[in-house]
Amino acid sequence: MLVMAFGLGVGVALAGESASFAPWLLLLAVSVSVAAIAALRSRNRLVTLRKLAFAVAAVLVVISLGGLRTAGWNALPPHHVQHLVLASDTSETDLEVRLTGFVADPPEHLSYGARVTLSVDSVASGVVVHATSGRIQVLLGRSQYGDSAIFPDLEWGDRINVTGVLRRASGRRNPADFDYGAYLRRQGVHGTMSIYEHDHVVFLPPTNSLVVRAVGSVRSDVERSFARFLRNDDARAIARALILGDRSGIDRSVRTAFAETGLMHLLAVSGLHVLLVGFLLYRLLKPILGRLGFSWRRTEFLRAGVTLCVLCFYLLLTGGAISVQRAFIMAVVWIGATLFQRKSDGLNTLGVAGIIILMIRPAALFDVGFQLSFAAVGALIVLVPILRQRIPDVLYRYRLSKAATDLVLTSVVATLGTAPVMLYHFGQLPLAGLVLNVIAIPATATALFGGLGTGLLGYHVPFLADAFAAVCELGTSVMMFAGEQGAQSLDWTVIRMFVREPLVVLALVSGLLVLAFWIRPRVRWRFVALTILLISLGAWTSTIRNEHQPRLDVLFLDVGQGDATLVTLPNGKTMLIDAGLRNAYTDHGTRTILPHLRRFGIDRLDAVVLTHADADHFGGALSVMEHIDVGRLIHSGHQKDNALWQRTLAVADSLGVPQRTVMAGDVLDLDASVRVRVLHPTGIPQSWEDGNDASVVLRLEYNNTSFLFTGDVEASGESSLVSTYGSLLASTVVKVAHHGSSTSSTEPFVDEAADSTTEFAVVSVAKRNRYGLPNEEPLARWITAGVDVLETAQEGAVWLQSNGTRVERVNWR
Repeated sequence: MLVMAFGLGVGVALAGESASFAPWLLLLAVSVSVAAIAALRSRNRLVTLRKLAFAVAAVLVVISLGGLRTAGWNALPPHHVQHLVLASDTSETDLEVRLTGFVADPPEHLSYGARVTLSVDSVASGVVVHATSGRIQVLLGRSQYGDSAIFPDLEWGDRINVTGVLRRASGRRNPADFDYGAYLRRQGVHGTMSIYEHDHVVFLPPTNSLVVRAVGSVRSDVERSFARFLRNDDARAIARALILGDRSGIDRSVRTAFAETGLMHLLAVSGLHVLLVGFLLYRLLKPILGRLGFSWRRTEFLRAGVTLCVLCFYLLLTGGAISVQRAFIMAVVWIGATLFQRKSDGLNTLGVAGIIILMIRPAALFDVGFQLSFAAVGALIVLVPILRQRIPDVLYRYRLSKAATDLVLTSVVATLGTAPVMLYHFGQLPLAGLVLNVIAIPATATALFGGLGTGLLGYHVPFLADAFAAVCELGTSVMMFAGEQGAQSLDWTVIRMFVREPLVVLALVSGLLVLAFWIRPRVRWRFVALTILLISLGAWTSTIRNEHQPRLDVLFLDVGQGDATLVTLPNGKTMLIDAGLRNAYTDHGTRTILPHLRRFGIDRLDAVVLTHADADHFGGALSVMEHIDVGRLIHSGHQKDNALWQRTLAVADSLGVPQRTVMAGDVLDLDASVRVRVLHPTGIPQSWEDGNDASVVLRLEYNNTSFLFTGDVEASGESSLVSTYGSLLASTVVKVAHHGSSTSSTEPFVDEAADSTTEFAVVSVAKRNRYGLPNEEPLARWITAGVDVLETAQEGAVWLQSNGTRVERVNWR
């Protein structure tokens, strides 16, 4: 079954997002034909390759089934809501529609509103109502501007009517961004709608589904019990995560601490929680039912039925994460095998879970949760018995030492098994959990059982619920202590590096197979040879692609309505020009810049240039300086009366970051092969002056190519630049000033800055902004000059690379 699951996964991976059935039907026909021909030709022969032919044909059949199932998943019916989303996304004006459906998943509570998944059954545009199907994500948000609407709390199963504009979920906007749009599509969610007015949500009679209503009611009762009996906010948030699968209430610092110590799996409902809930119940029921006088057969059937019903309800209650689905299916197979007195093989059971999950939702293969869950369990099944044989018997002599040894062994094996996935997706492998799990797992079990008792008994036996709440708070406090102390004391144990080269990832997997086949020397040494070969090929790949040749990389990050440009010089030094917006709702330093630096292994910025004191240009610098080493902070010396600007300069002082005030004529010495000249401003601006026309303007020259960075300089500043430098402004790439505003890109400036060598003009602007930018008139001037205009609103991040002779775009998607 594991081999079949692997073949099914290969078919799903090869099909990708294709909706074509033809090639997979052809492969299926060829596979069956090969098997039939092999059977006929070898019918009367003593020596035959029939078994090999059948095996190959069977693998091809399974692969073709994976492709067919994926094509069926991607092929949407004509009345699907996705077609409305595409029509709305390509329309020049916003198309408002009215959708009716029910809340299909537990709502997610956020700092800026609530997010729900709506299963749609009808759509109305005007007075015409059509039947439709599909799922969309609805944000009931708090507005950044003016008074926010107050929405009632929604529950799973509520039937509502919503009015708004359908949009396609945003994909990756920057190289290090999480592709949220692809993630939603893998969940079967094909559109989004944001609502900020309370009258755009109308309650309807609830869904008729008894199961959905029952689960929604239990979730509400559990949440009310938590609010009543759990006095600590952190305990309440962790209990919601453990019991209801809702981690939205956990503080960001707590989640970061758990992630950096390898304890994040404790906050996500997983197979561990199913094991704690289900198998303890399964074991306890046997002696209880036996003492009640039930026969062996009735006892087995009763405890199997009760356990599976409880686990099924727990699966629904927690929202049905993939790890819980996998654990539930494996529990069904294991309990069924025990019930009917059959042998249950771990890998075979894992294969059954993989087949069922991929047949129901093939896109689950690409979920990180699926990969982590199956990698961890597969490693536990294979490696634990092998490694346990090499542990001294003295450690298993006493019950306490045996439990601690088993916990450490399990942690080591799970960490090894998930290492390729962690390094590929997250770029870090925390090792502190190898020790901390000895404390954290028992504490999680304590918090879990305390939370279950609190939630289930809150409205029936209050005094018992209060006792269980104390137990839950004890468990959560130990969990938080382990996470926070581990993050402070064991930060050095985290391996930080992204492994995205496919050959290196395969080498890591091959290394795990060396351990898996350790007791079979011949196979083991073959995998050792394969691992060495893959590592060698991976090392040579970068050489073949000339990745070590000196080059200049300029990445215009998409930070919405703001600016942030990362420059990587040929000698490896880095310079950040502006850092995006920071306000009460977003921080592009944390959200965009730092993830990119971590993703590409940049642990130091040699210079951070803040062109002027507007929050959409310098806001993210505060977070950047707090989390990464900065060589120097460069600005115009503008002492603007702005609290955030003053705080940024003060933090730079407190962190010991040298500050340099620059003006026209200065040169930034960062790389001998690159000249970075300051063209503007001509003096230090006064505190009362507008900062746009005092923006720091840089011209970066690398052999025959050049880049002009203009900040938010407007007509007056551009006029000064033209009169001072004239045709010397002409550059291969120009960053269009002030996000394409009509106050910039004046005709004289465009005439001087763009000549026959100018290839690109880059506009950093948000796709939808309240200013109506970019303005058509300045863009038309650049286009008329024969320049290729690139907008971050349309392109996402714009990555340009120069070898000193020419500038080319890098396709980072």
